Amino acid sequence: LEMQKYIARNVKYPLDAKKDGVMGKVYVTFLVNKSGVVDNVHIAKSVAPSLDAEAVRVIKSMPKWKPGKQRGETVSVSYTVPINFELQKDQALIVIKEQEKEEVFVIVEEMPEFPGGELEYQKFLARNVKYPLDAKKDGVMGKVYVTFLVNKSGVVDNVHIAKSVAPSLDVEAVRVIKSMPKWKPGKQRGQAVNVSYTVPINFSLTGDKKK
Repeated sequence: LEMQKYIARNVKYPLDAKKDGVMGKVYVTFLVNKSGVVDNVHIAKSVAPSLDAEAVRVIKSMPKWKPGKQRGETVSVSYTVPINFELQKDQALIVIKEQEKEEVFVIVEEMPEFPGGELEYQKFLARNVKYPLDAKKDGVMGKVYVTFLVNKSGVVDNVHIAKSVAPSLDVEAVRVIKSMPKWKPGKQRGQAVNVSYTVPINFSLTGDKKK
């Protein structure tokens, strides 16, 4: 309830969106880490750039939380919060409803495993990443960091860019990660859990060759 009040007090309906009658429900995902700090804020479902930016701004501005615990130990917890931007009779309304929290781990006793292991994971990337033609033509290179979740069922979910290089490289990195098959899920104390990964995909050019 206090989070909802905080968001309602602090969200400002963007003037351009209000002027153009842009409305919708922006879903924001974030982590409350072991220290209670709000981290890794990103858009899970977009509506419009200005609404997205405002939703992210407000979530990032939140004070420290009381961290979540599992079996007496502090853990990182993932939240997805919908922020509903509505216009009624020229009035801007912000409607917030908190979704059920779900624990997300970074380190677990049994880490998730790509089918066949690390070597097969590297082969999968090598086979499937396609160097974007515009980036290749312009000599754009760099290391894109992609964050994703391997959920309790082993499905790769919630893929987003943690560190960007260029739009076309970012899009290709996300596409390939999203295309991965199911993993063997991670386990903590014998139970399947959600595990967050951040991986680098390095786009480099040597002469006329792509790597």
